[in-house]
Amino acid sequence: MAKDADLDLHFNSSEEEAIIYADPDRIEQVLTNLYSNAVRHTESGGSITCSMSSTNETVKIHITDTGTGIPESDLPFVFERFYKADKARTRGNAGTGLGLAIVKNIIESHGGEIVVQSKEGMGTTFTITLHKALKRKD
Repeated sequence: MAKDADLDLHFNSSEEEAIIYADPDRIEQVLTNLYSNAVRHTESGGSITCSMSSTNETVKIHITDTGTGIPESDLPFVFERFYKADKARTRGNAGTGLGLAIVKNIIESHGGEIVVQSKEGMGTTFTITLHKALKRKD
């Protein structure tokens, strides 16, 4: 999708390995939705970056795009079911308004959190925080 939209994809991580207990299919669904939204809202020639950082207890995954951004007035509502911001910003591929609600539900069902930061015209960053798996003491 990114190649067809003439977008650059990047991955940055300061971690060699971070282990979490999670349903890999659901986490894939989360990342697919966030990437799909980033592609849909980023103009040709833009970029999407996934980065990962961690603390002793958590892993943070950041999906950042250089897209159109989300108006400040819409930010409190983006995770609500059926909420759609201005359809004119979607490059003709408007969604159902369910994707981010599902993403939030999946992340919260894993004991995590998702937040969004955005400025209209300057891009968007979704940050997922998940808890690391506890190391067993044998």
